Amino acid sequence: MDASNVNRRPSEAVSILMKGVRTKRYTMAVLGFIGIANAYAMRSVLSVAITEMVVDIHKTTLDPNGCPGPAITKNTTNPNAEFDWSETLQGHILGSFYYGYVIAQIPAGILAQKYGGKHVFGVGMLMTALLTLLTPFAARAGPIYLIAFRVLEGIGEGPTIPAMNALLAQWVPINERSTIGSFVFAGNMIGTIVAQSSAGYMLKLTDDNWALVFYTFGAIALIWYVFWNLLVFSRPCEHPTISDYELTYLERHLKGVNKNKEKMQPTPWLSMLVSGPMWGLMIGQIAHDWALFMIHTDLPKYMKSVMKFSIAETGVWSSMPHLIMWFTAIFSGWLSDYLITNDKISILKQRRLFSTIACIGPMLGTLAASYAGCDKVRVVALFTVGMATMGFFYSSMKVNVLDLSPNYAGPAMALVNGVGAVAGIISPPLIGYLIPNNTLLEWRYVFWISGGVVLLANSVYVILASAKIQWWNDPLPTNEPNDLCGQRNYTITIKSKCMRRA
Repeated sequence: MDASNVNRRPSEAVSILMKGVRTKRYTMAVLGFIGIANAYAMRSVLSVAITEMVVDIHKTTLDPNGCPGPAITKNTTNPNAEFDWSETLQGHILGSFYYGYVIAQIPAGILAQKYGGKHVFGVGMLMTALLTLLTPFAARAGPIYLIAFRVLEGIGEGPTIPAMNALLAQWVPINERSTIGSFVFAGNMIGTIVAQSSAGYMLKLTDDNWALVFYTFGAIALIWYVFWNLLVFSRPCEHPTISDYELTYLERHLKGVNKNKEKMQPTPWLSMLVSGPMWGLMIGQIAHDWALFMIHTDLPKYMKSVMKFSIAETGVWSSMPHLIMWFTAIFSGWLSDYLITNDKISILKQRRLFSTIACIGPMLGTLAASYAGCDKVRVVALFTVGMATMGFFYSSMKVNVLDLSPNYAGPAMALVNGVGAVAGIISPPLIGYLIPNNTLLEWRYVFWISGGVVLLANSVYVILASAKIQWWNDPLPTNEPNDLCGQRNYTITIKSKCMRRA
């Protein structure tokens, strides 16, 4: 692909995968996509494994409004179900990840701003991989130890989004922002798909040997870390093999980015905290995260307990919404750049419209599924269609931080992501409290509450949203030309490129 001529076809996501080796921003995008997929796989695998780790003692009678199935008083079919944990305790275990995740956001944003996104992202993933490998030992030591490990995993994954945003701000020109941003961040859906579907089959094939799933995904993340260290760099000018052509292209098309670290002002935290568009983003993120975390952590439980799917079916069908959501995210990224580049819609209108679609669709889909009876095909279809629309989030609200502040994309995303992740702390324990018997009516009540939260939060975002670079992005603006390494009077030769990197 010619670096100065962006391909505007829906197949650009495939082009990113195929051309990553010779176009360095695509190399970063592909490995970033895989890294985020790994992060969400390690985060999500417990949601499937816990259905076989825990002795199912919560139901003593059939749900009169639920689907046909045996009345389970004790789990006698799975000898590897080792733990007698209540629904409330399971909710706290699943939600404990987000305590660490929230705590890590601001430090991660500061570190990514100061040292670049590569190592902040990579070290966080390495930490999470090691903790995932040790999760079975923590679970067997007791629920307190497992909760502690999950908090530490959250700290490890906390840098994922802020550090990646810092990388995207340095590598992605504005006319590719929606496409590449959607592609990279959509890794969370692929990670969830792989984790939930493959974990279900692994449990089936290994007679519910739940520890194996943690060993597998931890090892995969370690392999990824090696390639990340070798092939990705925080800034284009630091890359030893980037072409002069691509380097110059990025200089000309990156907007609002001060590449000279020595002239960067301290992170304007106070200005961010009194910024209306930032508050719109932070509250809007709650809408998305509430719905997404509910599906990530609790949909497998709904499929098994209410719909009576087997463990293998639970993994596959729970992953279906994420698969369709991934296709939607890629398509919406291309559509966004097409509409904006061809002046069909303004950036602000696109951000508002697509974020609203991403909130209303999941709310309607989950509610409709809870009223669809026991028709498994119809229920899965409604969940899938509803959640598919969430893919529009990645080309709207998710990249909106880059619109507001390319210079401080890492710290700004840390604030936004941290506030949104509070939903991950609240929703699993709340859902566990609301579904003590795992009945259909209890779950329907959960979906109504979630829909209300999502609509309210998105309404605030639509009112406060902006697509303009904020004044605090460059508190002391200069008239100096954009330069990837903070130097000027640059002539494109191999010699000058090497001098600039030095």
